[in-house]
Formats: sequence, C-alpha cells, structure tokens
Amino acid sequence: MSTFLSAFAIENGKVTGKVTDQKTGEALIGVTVIVQGTSNGAVTDVEGRYTINVAPGTYTLEFKYMGYQTKAVSDVVVKAGAPTQLPVIMDEPKSKDLQEVVIRGSYKQETINALYTAQKNNASVSDGISGDVIRKSPDRSTGEVLKRVSGTTIQDNKFVIVRGLSDRYNTALVDNAVLPSTEPNRKAFSFDIIPSNMIDNIVITKSATPELPGDFAGGVINVQTKEIPDQKFFDISVGTGYNTASTFKSFKSGYKSSTDFLGFDGGRQLPSSFPTTGAIVNNQLTMTQQQTAIKSLNNDFSIKEKNGLPAMNLQASYGDHWNTKKDGSLGMIAAMTYTHQETVQRDVKRRYDNFDYIDNVYKYSSNLGGVLNFGYAAGKSKFVWKNLYNRIFDDNFLFREGDNLSNNKFINYYAFDLVQKSLFKTALEGEHQVGQGQSKINWLLSYNKVTNNQPDQRKVSYGKTLGDEAAIMTADVGTVGKANNRLFSDLNENIYIASANYSHPFRFLNNKSSLKVGGLFQYRSRDFYARYLGLKLDPLKDGNMEIAQRPISTLFGNDAVDNGFYTLDDITSSVDEYRATTTTGAGYAQLDNRLSDKFRLVWGVRVESFGLKMKAPINNPTVNVDHNWIDVLPSANLTYSLSEKSNLRGSYYKTVARPELRELAPLSYYDYEMSSLINGNVRLLRSQINNADIRYELFPNAGEVFSGSVFYKHFKNPIESRVTSSGLSQYDITPYNYPSAYNVGAEIELRKKLSFLGESAVLKNTTFYANVAYIKSVVDDNTTASAKSRPLSGQSNYVINTSLSYTLPNDKVSFNVLYNRIGQRLFLVGEGGGADGSGRLGNIYESPRNLLDFQANMNLSKRSNLRLNVKDILNAQYRFYYDQNGNNKFDNPVYKRGAINSGEDYILQQYRPGTTFTLTYSFHLSK
Repeated sequence: MSTFLSAFAIENGKVTGKVTDQKTGEALIGVTVIVQGTSNGAVTDVEGRYTINVAPGTYTLEFKYMGYQTKAVSDVVVKAGAPTQLPVIMDEPKSKDLQEVVIRGSYKQETINALYTAQKNNASVSDGISGDVIRKSPDRSTGEVLKRVSGTTIQDNKFVIVRGLSDRYNTALVDNAVLPSTEPNRKAFSFDIIPSNMIDNIVITKSATPELPGDFAGGVINVQTKEIPDQKFFDISVGTGYNTASTFKSFKSGYKSSTDFLGFDGGRQLPSSFPTTGAIVNNQLTMTQQQTAIKSLNNDFSIKEKNGLPAMNLQASYGDHWNTKKDGSLGMIAAMTYTHQETVQRDVKRRYDNFDYIDNVYKYSSNLGGVLNFGYAAGKSKFVWKNLYNRIFDDNFLFREGDNLSNNKFINYYAFDLVQKSLFKTALEGEHQVGQGQSKINWLLSYNKVTNNQPDQRKVSYGKTLGDEAAIMTADVGTVGKANNRLFSDLNENIYIASANYSHPFRFLNNKSSLKVGGLFQYRSRDFYARYLGLKLDPLKDGNMEIAQRPISTLFGNDAVDNGFYTLDDITSSVDEYRATTTTGAGYAQLDNRLSDKFRLVWGVRVESFGLKMKAPINNPTVNVDHNWIDVLPSANLTYSLSEKSNLRGSYYKTVARPELRELAPLSYYDYEMSSLINGNVRLLRSQINNADIRYELFPNAGEVFSGSVFYKHFKNPIESRVTSSGLSQYDITPYNYPSAYNVGAEIELRKKLSFLGESAVLKNTTFYANVAYIKSVVDDNTTASAKSRPLSGQSNYVINTSLSYTLPNDKVSFNVLYNRIGQRLFLVGEGGGADGSGRLGNIYESPRNLLDFQANMNLSKRSNLRLNVKDILNAQYRFYYDQNGNNKFDNPVYKRGAINSGEDYILQQYRPGTTFTLTYSFHLSK
C-alpha cells in the first residue's frame, strides 16, 4: 500500500484553465500566460487551455494576446499536489488609445466573470447539469440524472421526454456522436445504460442551430463522458442498497447460470445445430430428431425462491497526466462500474376489459461498464480517443394469477424473460488551428455497436373454469401461439459516423463574427431475427391430461419428451426478421453575427438527405421499404443582451422526426405484461416540425440563474402509437401518422442562494432550485368521427423539479432534498372509450406521482467520504389506466367479479415500488 501511495507523493501544484473571448465565448488560441516576476509561462492550445507548474504559493498571472487588453489576475493561490482552476475572459480594448492598459482583477472576480460569460454566450436555448450537481443527487444512471433538468421528464427510469415530447422527438449524443435506439420496439435511447459516475456534464439544447442534427423537436441530449484530467488520481467507491419492497423479502426467479451475476448469459441461447424453421414446419424431422432437438433446449422451468439481496454498487476510476516535449500534454482516464439489484414489483393490479389480474414481477439486474479515454494536445492540435462500453443484464420473472373473463377461466401465467443489452462506442476526434489566427477545423470518426438479445423468453399459461373449485389447473400446451411460446431474438446494429467542421472569424459591421461550415455522413445497418418455438402436447396420446396437469417444474420433463407426449412446433413468420440500412448525409452553413454590442444573430441552414432501405424477410423479401427524404432546415437564434447579467433570446427553426426502424418493420412482438401485440407500419412517413422559442434569462450572482421561456411547435404527420382491440383478449399497439398537432408551453427556472433572506450562516450556505413547466398539446385525431381532442403521447401538462441543498461552512457535511412531479401524461392512444360506444378501449394515461429524494454527504477526511441516499421516500403509487369515460381523470372503478362496467376506468397497471436506501463509501487519491 505504501508503494501505491508513493505514486501520489505531493510535489508542486499547478494553475490550469481556459481563455475565452468576452463577446463570443470562443476559445482563444496562442494567448501568452506568464507568472509575474518569473520566466515561467505557457501558451494556450487549440482549445484555449493552458497549464503552468509552480511551487505552492500565491501568484499574479498575466495574460497577453495581440488585439486584446492585457489582463493581470492576482491572489491566485496554488496548493501542493492540487490544480488551481483559473478560467479567464479577455476583451478587445474600448479604443485604440487604451491598448497598453492592463486590466487588473482578483482570482475570485475572474472565476465569477468566467461563469457569467459561459452562461450568457450559449448560441441557443439550452439547459444542462454538471458533474458536481450529479454527485449531489441520489441518481446512479444518466436516465435518473436527466429528470433534474428543466422541462425534462423520464419514462420507465430511462427514456427521455423533453418539453412533453416523447423519446421519438429527441436525439441522443454521447461525446458529440449520434447514438441509435437501444430498444427493439421503439425509437428510444435507454439512458440507464450510462452510469452517472462516468459523466462530466450533460447539455440539452432545445432550439436548433445548423451544426446540430436536424432529427429532433424536443431536445438534443449531449452526454459528455469524462475527459483528460489535470492530475493523477485514483477513485474507488463501494455501496450497498436496501429497498423496502424487495430486499430480504421473497424473491423468485427461473433458471440461473453461474455468470448471470456478472451480466452474461450462460445457458439459454438456441443451439447452433437446432433444426431450421422449414424442417420443423414441413415435418421433415423424425420422432428421434424431434426429441433430440427438444432436449437440446434448456428445459429447466423450475422456480427458485430466496430472499432478495441488497443492491451492490462498485466503481473505480484512474487518471493520469504527463507533460511532453515542446509544451505538449498527454492524459488518460479509465473507469469501471458494476451494479447489481434484485427488485420486485409486488402485487401489481391489472383490471381492464376482460382481465382481473395480480402480477408479481421479479427483476434480477446487473450492469457492467467501462470508459477508456486518451487525449494529446500540443500547440495547434489536439487529439482525443474516447471509448465506452456498457452491458445491461435484466432477467425478469413474472407470475400472474386472476380471472380471464373472456374465456371464463382462472389463470396462472408464468413468463421468464432475459434481456441483454450492450453498447460499444469508440470515437477519434481532432481539433486543429488553421493558420496563425483563430480559424479552426475539427473532425470526428466514430463507430457504435448496439446489441439487444432475448435468449429463450418463455411463457406458459395454466387455467381452470371460473367457480369450479374441484377443477385442476391445466397447462395450455395444446397449441403454440404468441402468448404461449419460447422466443429467441437478436438485434445487432452498427453505426459509422464521419463529420468535419471548419470555423473562421471575421468582422462584420466592425464587430466580431464567425462562419462555420461542416458536413456529416452516417451509415447505419441493423439485422433483427426472431424465432418462435414451442412444445405441443399430443391430444390423442393416453395420459396427455396427466402431463398437462403437472406443475411447471416438471411440465416439460425429459420423461414426457422421451415418451413422445410432445412435438416441436415453430410459428415463426416470414416477416419475423428484417434487415435495414440508413444513410444520412448532411451539410450546413452557420453565421454567428455580432450586429452590435447588444445584438447577436446565429443563423443558417442545414440540409439533410436521409435514405432508408428495409427487407423482410432478409433473403427472399416480401416487404420492401425504400425511402429517400431531403430536408432543408433553416434556423435563426437572436440574442439581445439587456445587461451584463441578462439576455433576451428568440429563435425559429425547422426540424424533422423520422420513424424508427422497428416502427416500419412488418413484424409483431407480443408484450406479455400488456397482453398486446406490438406491430410495425410500413406506411409511416416522417414528421416535419416548425418551432419557435422566446426566453429571458438573468444571472444575478455566480451559480445563480432565473429564466423564463415560452415555446410553440407545429407538427405535420406526427407519429403516435394506438392501442386497438382485435378480439376478446387480444390487443394491438400500432404506430400511425396523424394529420397535424401543436405543442405550446412555458418554462421557469430558478437557482438562488437564500442569503438574500438574512445574514445567517445557514441561509448563506443554502441553495434553492426549481424548474417548472406548463405545456399544452393538441392532436388532430381523425381516426373516428367522434374522436376528441387529446394531447401528444408522452405529454405531461406540467413538470415540477425542486431541490433545497445545505452545506456546512467547512464543507464537511452537506444535505440535499429533491422533489419531482409530473402531470398526467398520455401513454397510448385508445379507441375512444366504451362509455359512449365509440370504442372498447379509452386512452391510456399515467397518473401524476410525487417523487421525494434525500441525500446526506459527509467528508470523513480529505480522501474519503460517506454518502447516504434515500430515493422515493413517499413510495408513491405508479398507476396507468384506461380512461373509459373520456373525462381525462382516473375514476376509481368498483370492480365486480364477472363484469366491468364500460363507464368505469380500467387499471392497466398499479403498484408501489418501495423506498430505496443506499450507503456509499468513496476513497480518493490525487497528485
């Protein structure tokens, strides 16, 4: 241990920072930085950054650059073994006669000035969250973090909704590279795939500029992973968690392999030698071959029961930094994370249409991830190589019991469902100074691979006649269907991205302006395969009823297979596989004009060409989709600087939202929790959106903000998923284009220290934060003559995020209380409800829910701390319901066995998740 610690021996300190232009916010290359009274100095690199190594002490640093006023910053305190961050803002002289005047300021004044300038100089309407704020929340994944951002909510703890617009209208980037959908059945990026400890910052841009992707309407979410450190460090943290609904309580599961705990399946995949669909369907197998094939599957249907284990959370990261010859620097950061959870959705109520069920859903989850980033900077160039890998392993077991009124049966239903998702991303970026001025070129090459594997999803149903107490539960193994089979599916997607941007400053109306042009090419390919198998009981064989009445653990036993009770069935359709490719070519021109000291206009146009080809099945297609769309997307962002601390912004921009590949694919996937088929629609068109924003923002003090925004969006051909009834117990969920829709809303954000209320130490160290949004949307619904106005899917009419944080003056202990609430939001479009006879199923809504979290953080020493998180203190109820009477609120139904009144609302899903307590110990070493 002493050898390890010696690597972090304390020597000199350093001053590091970024130098930017006061008016434009752009980095300044080639600024000379000198420690006054010495010859020690540095020159800013292509990113405007500098690093100076000095002995511990207090210094004055001088910043010089031709055409700018020299700036001297005093009271810069350097401590041994720690970097001092000093960002600096430089400005042109007020007149030619003042070029030799030195502007003097203190370290504290300059850091505050830098913060103001960064906040004010964003070209577009945006909101964000820093790594420091993330550490002060109880959030463990990016998905949880994002719900703290103004106007943003999260669905299923991972899918982002911005300004009330569902995930289809948002675009995800990691380190500036566009990411694909990680879900096989929706256009959505699962943000829980990125652990929060790997994040440097997150910025959500809500208004477009030409340099941004054009495929969004809500926001562009850019997650920046940690980059190159200023010093050597090593961090490790160990945590555990307790959930009131799950931990140390009964936990059930199906088959388990020895590698499940690490997040890798060890025995559920379909054998490579398994007979083809054609061989099974065309009866080309002998009985012996059938029995061999059946026994090659994993037929362990036993249900294991134990007590749920506490959650486990392990994280480690290491970084280093080296100075090279000719003032170059090389750095690296490596991080790994592992989490494991065993949770239960206990006693989930489902009372809708012909169903009255109670579900218990047991989730065994492991997450394994890593980051490995390298960076090199010297003079006019910088290169960064970033790598991210993450793997999510969710093994779910559902047990359902209750009444199925459509077939007059009491049922037991078992579903075993493992989903393995992985993301691998590697990107090489470069940034270079062009010539001797501030012109720059940057480029990016990126490769992304996404996988989604469901090996052997198994579903088995038992039933007996309602009211017949003497009846014996009998397995439904006479036929094989989508609700009663074994599914093997694989999704593999590869994305290749190349982009380049060039920026050149110039003067316009005697003010600083810049021109930026660039282009992007992206190629995306996806292969999806699904296979539906099942064992069918021979109805003519003696003893078949005794087999069907066996418990699930022995229902498919080898003795039953050997004695010929089962035959192998394959119900795979010709369109249960597809291959799709997309190509995106984009080019843009963007002007950033300072029209005066007060007015700034960022405007231009982006042109995107999007081509999509899809075949199903792959080798002999009966379905061919071929689209080529070209979109011209203008945008303009005007900023008026009301004062040094406030802005008024206005923007207009045009964007698009393209259908996701799965939404176009002709296959149908059975969702056993909703008893529904998820369908595709090959006739979907892209949505076109016109957007407008107005925003006022005020920065009263460092780290404080007040802003208010209003926005309007008009949609042509919005895509909405609709649930319809196609039988007594069969539902279909299908995406459709609707003629038009609009979305209008307002947002307010406030971050303020409470020192304005008094001079006490408590108030000076307490910060209040709130963001509130009110949103209204209306869809032109032409599905039925009696269709009513309704909001867009995923739309909440209001969002509330607040927090109150307090830190002791010595920074030893801090507390943070966070509150989140969303208004009722539309989950799925229905048929109109049953109260007036216009349709069987009403719209499905998610009811409002109060989320209260708490965190306490204690610094035990300079190197270690202890953190307590309490998540979902109120244990508020999740409820999704069918609005059968069309009054847009939940009317608690009075359920009577054997009948559900059409005028009463149905419960699709209702449960309490429990309160979660986590305790984490962290240890930090740095040099």
